[in-house]
Amino acid sequence: MKVGIVTDNTCNLPIDYLEKNDIGYTSLYILRESRHIKAVDLCPTTFYEELKVGSYVPLTSQPSVKDFEEVYRAMLQRYDYLITLTISEKLSGTLNSARLAASMVDEKRIFAIDSKLTSFGLGFLVLELKDKIESGKYSIEQLIEYSINFHTTIRTIFSVTNLDYLYKGGRIGKAKALMGGLLNMKPILSLIDGEIIPVKSVRGINKMIKEVVNHAMDRIDSLRLKKIAVIHTSNLKYGGLIIEELRERGKNDDDIIYSLLDPVIGTHLGPDAVGVITQWE
Repeated sequence: MKVGIVTDNTCNLPIDYLEKNDIGYTSLYILRESRHIKAVDLCPTTFYEELKVGSYVPLTSQPSVKDFEEVYRAMLQRYDYLITLTISEKLSGTLNSARLAASMVDEKRIFAIDSKLTSFGLGFLVLELKDKIESGKYSIEQLIEYSINFHTTIRTIFSVTNLDYLYKGGRIGKAKALMGGLLNMKPILSLIDGEIIPVKSVRGINKMIKEVVNHAMDRIDSLRLKKIAVIHTSNLKYGGLIIEELRERGKNDDDIIYSLLDPVIGTHLGPDAVGVITQWE
């Protein structure tokens, strides 16, 4: 039994890694100058510099059904089954496009799953599922069940300097309760069951950094910390402060993935966002 993986660009894994490992992917779109551009075709560094000085919040849209259909048809020539892992359904309509395409191509061989994650949370799922497939120890049913429940092992904690980006993009979820009363407070937010949830608000950058790390490193039950990713939207100062805080807690740089956030997610968080994503096992 050969099982392939399909995901989307918000997983934050390098495209050359996905292609080298025959992991199929589709790209979400960003609307710029009245044109829909695939996020994978943008330079993240340049994009965030332009976002800082831009007078409007760019719009984003999900991959089309056709985008998924093309990936599915090509990969089913090499695999018996495909498992599609997408950004949280509460953040994007990507899963709907994936499911519609599956129904058009071969819904008995394609399984589209709501990861309830994004960024490296989704990326870690792709990596772990790849390892399980390659081990040859699991049935398709076990692989699907693992993918559905994986989000419970991930903690995603982040902060933004301006909630307007989340609000205008319609992705603010229950964090809407924080709107209008920040007064220089820094919101600490979490992604839980695929939705952005407010954790607390703190005053000052240093307190924000400590709280983001505190919540990200808070042990999930009796599980062991396996992976750490620090993500940012081109604010090297905030990212560096997160790294320093993790060092003080005994973490080595080699243990930490440090990366710009995918432009699609960054569009909705805005410049100066920073976060930590941890995987537990």
